[in-house]
Amino acid sequence: MPRLLLLFAIIVSQGLAFDVVESETLPVSDGPIGGTHIRLARTQEAPEPEVSGSPILPLDKFTREAQATVAEGPYPNIYWLFVDSTAVAGQPIPLTTRARDRRAKVDPSRWLIDRSDYPIADTALQRIVDLGLTIRHASRYLKAVAVTADPAQIAQAATLPFVKQVHTLRSLMAPIPPEVKFDRGHHRKPAIDFGYGQSLTQNRILQADRLHQMGITGRGVMIGVFDTGFDTDHPALSGASIVARYDFINQDTSVSENECTGSGTQNYHGTLVHGVIAAFAADTMIGVAPDADFVLAKTEIVCGGTEIKLEEDNWIAAAEWADSIGADIITSSLSYTQFTDSGSYTLDDMDGNTALITIAADIAASKNIIVVTSAGNSRGTSWNSVGAPADGDSVLAIGAVWPDSTLAGFSSPGPTADGRIKPDVTTMGAAIYTIRPEPNGGFTFAQGTSFSAPLVAGGAALALQYDQSLTAEQFRQLARSTASQAESPDNDLGYGLFNAFRSSGVATLAEIDTIRVTVGELREVPFTVTGNNGTMPRLSLREPPAGVVLHDFGDGSGFLSVTGSSDNPPQVSFRLIAEFDRYSDSTTIYLETFVPTDRQVFAGPNPFIDSVRFFVDPSVGPLKSVSVFNVSGEKIWEKVNSHPGSTDSIREWTMLAWNGRNQQGDPAAAGVYMAVVTTGRQQVVLKLLKSN
Repeated sequence: MPRLLLLFAIIVSQGLAFDVVESETLPVSDGPIGGTHIRLARTQEAPEPEVSGSPILPLDKFTREAQATVAEGPYPNIYWLFVDSTAVAGQPIPLTTRARDRRAKVDPSRWLIDRSDYPIADTALQRIVDLGLTIRHASRYLKAVAVTADPAQIAQAATLPFVKQVHTLRSLMAPIPPEVKFDRGHHRKPAIDFGYGQSLTQNRILQADRLHQMGITGRGVMIGVFDTGFDTDHPALSGASIVARYDFINQDTSVSENECTGSGTQNYHGTLVHGVIAAFAADTMIGVAPDADFVLAKTEIVCGGTEIKLEEDNWIAAAEWADSIGADIITSSLSYTQFTDSGSYTLDDMDGNTALITIAADIAASKNIIVVTSAGNSRGTSWNSVGAPADGDSVLAIGAVWPDSTLAGFSSPGPTADGRIKPDVTTMGAAIYTIRPEPNGGFTFAQGTSFSAPLVAGGAALALQYDQSLTAEQFRQLARSTASQAESPDNDLGYGLFNAFRSSGVATLAEIDTIRVTVGELREVPFTVTGNNGTMPRLSLREPPAGVVLHDFGDGSGFLSVTGSSDNPPQVSFRLIAEFDRYSDSTTIYLETFVPTDRQVFAGPNPFIDSVRFFVDPSVGPLKSVSVFNVSGEKIWEKVNSHPGSTDSIREWTMLAWNGRNQQGDPAAAGVYMAVVTTGRQQVVLKLLKSN
């Protein structure tokens, strides 16, 4: 006899198949399951489930993990019952006006209504209840029902004609909260009077402070924060607009209770995260979007000091809830990899299509919600990659940098299992100043990508306030395209440092590459103002060098005419400024001027301060190497082209720069240096002078 059937035979023979609930009403949620307010009870005419004989397990419907759960216990367990289209209701869930308005930005006529908005039918849920199973949650996103059942019950449920597959789930999917209570707080004084205190650096690295000075503080934008719990009584949150809250762990509306007796850990993390966005304490700490409306979901359990899969399923329930009431943004500071219970993921699962939380996150994003999550803190560990839901293709995964903008040593790298770049963007994730819950209270510094994610979520709220027509997909594209290394993304910083100012669509000056001219040469360098604010800027130059003239077309574009002048030093910088009604933007332009030469190999600028470039005429072949020696004859730096004929090297090896540092990266002292430049056809010695 197969092991599963043998186990069932033993259970049934001992009278342990299941306990029949005697009360008329089964223990299910009063809240909306599948989108309607119902209270399911076993119908009186329904027959008692069969308990005699060995239950037959339809193995084709059970995943391997589910089979193992049934065989090994303990009992009862929680399972997912994935259902087919015959178990889906004929009408979509009701949406709040706010949710419809959010979706209408993308789909004005149908509000993005699709299959994921149709709940599981009450009749299907009733048939499950009639078998003695307890329904924990019915997910419209996944078309699956989370149930508590023993082996005999789950075997019978699997035979229902609408059940497609059974997955194990040793964790609870909390039901949707029964109602939304709006208790809008009072908004605060104008942002222009902010005093940032210790939170200045984290706001400035985002350039959120520039938006604050324009009066952009997140007003009218709804942010869903999913975390461990929240001390909403903190003085810095006294005016915070918390419009809805729900505890998906305990199934009530209190998100501040601390279940961890004596440890104070349950609401600690969530309070810190919420404070990064919402806190307002003048001259002490200012959140990124303190005037936003907040939806607080308590989804994570930390009393045991571990992340477990229960948190993942709570997240899915919270996402469906936040979607239905109109959240514009969801931010969560989690990154799932492995769990202390069953269902651990592997790196191969981080493909954007396997983890349930990732699937749900992408569905939420398809509803025009900006979904932001931490990339994770696993760099250097055995995992050493992003977790779920950061692997989602529509999820903004946020990495971390130190306050000096260098990569934080803990920030999880990409790529995803299917080769996509992650994280998407990065921002400050160390020395983050935020609020601290009772009993200690006050403020504290925190570290981790847990605090990078809410910074970006707050920046997203500023963007949505500035441009109310902005869609989630447009913001995701702006966040990436305006980041610091958008042209050369990698799997450490992603597309680079997130810039809240530029990603909001505020009109800004496009960057201008270094201008290089020889004396007497004339160049025209075009420029444009990108973004949208409805007015044309006033353009000017600050400290322009000789030979530089501004030509303004009056429509936010123009060009610089640059004539190489011997009056200019070899390297000089100046600024192009665009002044708008409420703010100004500028870009720094670097000009390098060379003295004309007939030489086939030369260096410039020379003398130089920071860096010098070596130029080779193609007639003498490509660069093979450049070696730099000090006056003592010691070689301090060398660059060798191992493939002299290749085209994948810098400028095809007709130009190479030395950054004025030795091979170890230390700055070279000011003074005279000799450079030996070897090409395909000759070797030239050049004298260089490095100035202070």
